[in-house]
Amino acid sequence: MLTNETGMRATCDAFFGAVAGRVAGADVCFERSTRAEVERDLDGGTRVTAHASRGGLVARLWDAQGRCLEVGLGEPGPMDVKLRVEEALEALAPLAPDPEFALADLPNRANRHFGSDSVPSPAEQRAPERIAGLVGALEAMVGAASSPAAVLQLRARVYTEVEEKVVCDDRGLWRTQSIASSFLQVEVQARGEATRGRWVERVGDVATLDVLCGPGGEPTSRVEAAASKAISRAVRMLEARTLTEAERAALTHVIVDASAMVFVHEACGHNFEADIVLAGHSGLFHASGAPVSERVGSAAVRLVDGPLDPNDGTPRGFGTHFIDDEGVEVETVVLIDAGRPVDCMHSRETAGRLGRQSNGHGFSDIGQPRLVRMTNTSLVAAAPQFQQDDLQAFLRGIALGLWVEGSNGGEVTGDGMSASVQCGRLVREGRLTDEWIRPGMLTVRTRGALLGVEAFHGPPRIDRLGFCGKGQTKTVSEGGSTARIRLSDDFVVGC
Repeated sequence: MLTNETGMRATCDAFFGAVAGRVAGADVCFERSTRAEVERDLDGGTRVTAHASRGGLVARLWDAQGRCLEVGLGEPGPMDVKLRVEEALEALAPLAPDPEFALADLPNRANRHFGSDSVPSPAEQRAPERIAGLVGALEAMVGAASSPAAVLQLRARVYTEVEEKVVCDDRGLWRTQSIASSFLQVEVQARGEATRGRWVERVGDVATLDVLCGPGGEPTSRVEAAASKAISRAVRMLEARTLTEAERAALTHVIVDASAMVFVHEACGHNFEADIVLAGHSGLFHASGAPVSERVGSAAVRLVDGPLDPNDGTPRGFGTHFIDDEGVEVETVVLIDAGRPVDCMHSRETAGRLGRQSNGHGFSDIGQPRLVRMTNTSLVAAAPQFQQDDLQAFLRGIALGLWVEGSNGGEVTGDGMSASVQCGRLVREGRLTDEWIRPGMLTVRTRGALLGVEAFHGPPRIDRLGFCGKGQTKTVSEGGSTARIRLSDDFVVGC
């Protein structure tokens, strides 16, 4: 049961009582979250948010003529919600009829609670004290690694959050979810005599604070490994160099580590969101839902979005939810298979308009209208023959290539994106060298970005965490197996 499920039910019952007989249908998503957070600046200044909470109810009303209105109603009580309903009905009436409006049926209307039966709040986890201890441990690690030759500074952000939601409708649906998420970003900056280095690592999951630290703030092994990597890479960047003009001209391949795959989200994934497709803004689909091209990647490519670990199918990934904000169980969707576009991510409304079934990708920021959103997006091998577990075999035949890791996001354009990479390492004659290259950019075009993928190496990893903005913010992750990509006009590297 949710923390205040009785009160949330009373508000929802009041809403449905107020719209009964006045619309053809209505549904609601009511969410609340509680968070504790600490931010540490490079100069040692710290901002502590011991308790922050927010809540909101988004309601959708539709009539027999297809007029549909989705509106945020704040966090009203049972009495307030009736007044807000009158305002919503007044706004619905003058809308133009929409004969194309339809909501796909819920695949399963059984009432259920998803997630843990009891998720401890940040206060019950003693989050502020534990996070303070964790930040102190990180400070000690960075301080111990600092030296006159490499002066190190730490910036960190840590939070843990509990989110609860109800999705219900005028036909008796009542589905609830309780989910915890925790997040850490560690940034280490190194200052040498004449150079600077920087590295950012993120750790997080759909889990309580235990994923980051112990009872006294002791960092977990995942956090220790991330902090150690940030320290060593920041120092390593002091000695990194840029590519020469001759090397740029001779490059034939880029090897993209899972940590640098933000482009599979930005340049590829958004084009499979069905609301973008219907608006005519997808680079890969016509507004009718038909693919622009029969092939959008090489035969090696499979692109997947969903809350499941591609290794064993267990729920995993920072963007994971068990149900979306329409109450549909979130499915793992194969978007591209063997280079061919096969499906889109759908909400009930986009699925209804295109005659499909929703696959549970309708999400909102708390109290905002629901949009089609990604969860965890993975680029993986479409068949075993494209997966190389042996590194030497994976790199064979590359005269000069660049292995890139880490990303801090980038800029999206109408037909692709430019994404940052935190570092590169040269591959010479099929061998990964110790020649480190300074940060640079990957520039990719949506329609051709995946055509040059030749092979994959290692198990899929979907632990590159992010916060996707689409007018709203949603937690996401992306990654996959390390990909070998032939450079072309559609995939360009500059370091």
